[in-house]
Amino acid sequence: MGLLFLTAVLGGAFAAAVASSFIWLIETITEYVWETLPEEFSVDPFESWWLFAVPVVGGALVGLGQRFLGNYPISIDEAVTKWRTGGQIDPRTIPASTFNSVASLAFGGPVGFEAALTGIVGGAATLVGQAIGRVRGLVRQAFGVDEYEGLPPVSRRLPLWLAAVSGLVVYKAIPFGDLDLGFRFADFDGQFDTSDALVVATFAALVVVPVSWAIKLVALAEHATFFRRSPEVIGMAGGLAFALLAAVDPLVLFSGQQGLQLLPTVDTPELVYIAIANWLALCVAVFTGWRGGPVFPIFFSVAAFATAFDRWFAVDERLVIIGGIAAVSIVFVRGGIVPAFLLSLYVAPIAFGGVIVIGCVGAACALAIARPLGLLPAPPARSDSSSEAHADAHPADHRSGD
Repeated sequence: MGLLFLTAVLGGAFAAAVASSFIWLIETITEYVWETLPEEFSVDPFESWWLFAVPVVGGALVGLGQRFLGNYPISIDEAVTKWRTGGQIDPRTIPASTFNSVASLAFGGPVGFEAALTGIVGGAATLVGQAIGRVRGLVRQAFGVDEYEGLPPVSRRLPLWLAAVSGLVVYKAIPFGDLDLGFRFADFDGQFDTSDALVVATFAALVVVPVSWAIKLVALAEHATFFRRSPEVIGMAGGLAFALLAAVDPLVLFSGQQGLQLLPTVDTPELVYIAIANWLALCVAVFTGWRGGPVFPIFFSVAAFATAFDRWFAVDERLVIIGGIAAVSIVFVRGGIVPAFLLSLYVAPIAFGGVIVIGCVGAACALAIARPLGLLPAPPARSDSSSEAHADAHPADHRSGD
């Protein structure tokens, strides 16, 4: 059993090291591309030709990755579907997910971090699970099947818990590769009265239908295969297109994390532009082969609308922003208040718990009303078509596994 526990601890540490290394790689390349190199060329990266050159180069890299490595990382929905049906993320896709994510995230792509981490850490977790499974087989043989099966269920699950705890400890201990959480709101120390709650619930309810359609259109764009005709050229065209949108306001670039706390300082017309352009840039990016998650970009778009909406009311803008983010979370998790609450905590501390609950409830009520009225897009069909598309596109899936 000692060998099994050691394997679990080392496996968890390995997964944490993979995650930290990936985060460090993204941050290092992003800093080099958008800060170090522009200084060497004596240009402003956001008010010169650099703003267009970097996404175009990134689009070429995205196209090369799509052509030679495959359409990875997979989307969050596909990953969740795999796990729900007992599947796993193939660890052979880690190199493809890493390269494509670096090209998309570090070169200004208006996509989120979550798909990359899901694909890379999920693949590493599969490797860890396979190692634990092999050692568990040896332990079963050594103990005897009957004796091993007679152990308490907690004992048999303990290796997985050890791997998880080990991963968290190692991730915290590694001196590099921490996620930048500067976008999170500070603890709430103001008042949240009935009138504030009504404004938050109203905004959360109002955005449910447009957010549902926005997410649907992003999913359709992501599953389009048009870019495969010429991945490099179309990837470059996509980079140029969202760079043009960012020429009006650079906050359109990246996922929006760096701009979330700046929204209250932005004029109302600019807020409306950012909200629409950020979503449009996300659609353009994923349609042209750039890969990343939609969660934070949609958070950011709704936060911009929330800030503009709040200009009509004497309410702390943080309350409306977080209520809007709770509404987006409700749509992403399809109505589940508890998982939506937990997802919203990514942006806001537990001190905003009451605000998140109000936003979730308002959005859930709006969903319940809108669904029978036919105002929402049809839910995605649960099929393997998207997985098959990935299999067709990825060379690794045509090789025999272990």
